[in-house]
Amino acid sequence: MKKRVFWLGILIIGFSLLGTNIEKSAARRNEESFYRELELFTDALSIIKKNYVSEVKAKPLIYGALKGMLSSLDPYSQFMDPDFYKEIQIETEGRFGGLGMIITIKDNFLTVISPLEDTPADRVGIKPGDQIIKINDELTRGITVMEAAKKLRGKKGTAVKLEIMREKSHELLKFTIIRDIIRIKSIKKSHLIPDTKIGYIRIVEFQKRTDKDLKISLQRLKEEGLKGLILDLRNNPGGLLDSAVDVADEFIEKGRLIVYTEGRDPKQRRTYHSRRAPILPEEIPLIVLINKGSASASEIVVGAIHDWNRGIILGTASFGKGSVQNVIPLSDGSALKLTIAKYYTPKGVCIEEIGINPDVLVELPEQKEGEKIKDLQLEQAIELLKEKI
Repeated sequence: MKKRVFWLGILIIGFSLLGTNIEKSAARRNEESFYRELELFTDALSIIKKNYVSEVKAKPLIYGALKGMLSSLDPYSQFMDPDFYKEIQIETEGRFGGLGMIITIKDNFLTVISPLEDTPADRVGIKPGDQIIKINDELTRGITVMEAAKKLRGKKGTAVKLEIMREKSHELLKFTIIRDIIRIKSIKKSHLIPDTKIGYIRIVEFQKRTDKDLKISLQRLKEEGLKGLILDLRNNPGGLLDSAVDVADEFIEKGRLIVYTEGRDPKQRRTYHSRRAPILPEEIPLIVLINKGSASASEIVVGAIHDWNRGIILGTASFGKGSVQNVIPLSDGSALKLTIAKYYTPKGVCIEEIGINPDVLVELPEQKEGEKIKDLQLEQAIELLKEKI
């Protein structure tokens, strides 16, 4: 009996080692295959340099290859040359020249995630979900986000012509938009609704200072007798992950999961929990407004509030961007913007390409040019809060 156990143990160890060797062998074959494929690139590069009709420099070829390589991964990964990377850094400081809208590639079309409030794009009526078919009479088919951004940005006072396909519209819409200096202030509005004790806070983007500004706003509203709060995240395209976590922390009880991210390696899972008692206590009712322009970091906040039943989500479905990008600088001043993970709500939902559906669906009527429409979503939120306070 002991011999049987001994040989069984030897067999188990043998199979375990065999499994490890097979796994290593597969990994080695994958790596060898990768480098064989890489030879195709170096061969093509050599052929181009030797045989192209004009003399070519290496860097433009490498940059072009990197742009194509990153754009083949997903709509959000991209290669940024040094000039564009500098522009992005200026943008994160909250001031740049352009139209004031966040764009992506969706379903192979250049698509508006959201126009930023009170910017040229917003003022002429650009909507979330608009597909940009032409920029200055040039078709956008095959364009990257970086290339589009370069065409859309420019000096204050210069014009950009756009042709747009909009859902439910049977013809292309044409816009001429005058560029302006885009100044992004994270919290656009913060006040009590007239003749009520209902607070209204509109966050237009998640930046480094967003949580600090939110704390100041909430504290002031509480001192004014706040009894209920409307948090408006409509047309908020997102921003910094850490900022979204900090904002959610102001509403979620201490120690609760806000969001978690998972990449290729399970060991790289990251969890983010609320770290302190919320400034807005549970007894103060909360309604969050969302729409198709609410994306990314906005959806992190909405997902946490929704999954913990902390408030009512009202409006229309959000955009559906559930991936995390990291900017990795390279030695020559360029950078890679690379998708490194997907994020999940506390209940384990990844909203990539799905979005978050509201608890209370309220759609706005289509706005015609020059027409002012009632904000039915805000009005409904006010009425619901009046019933609770």
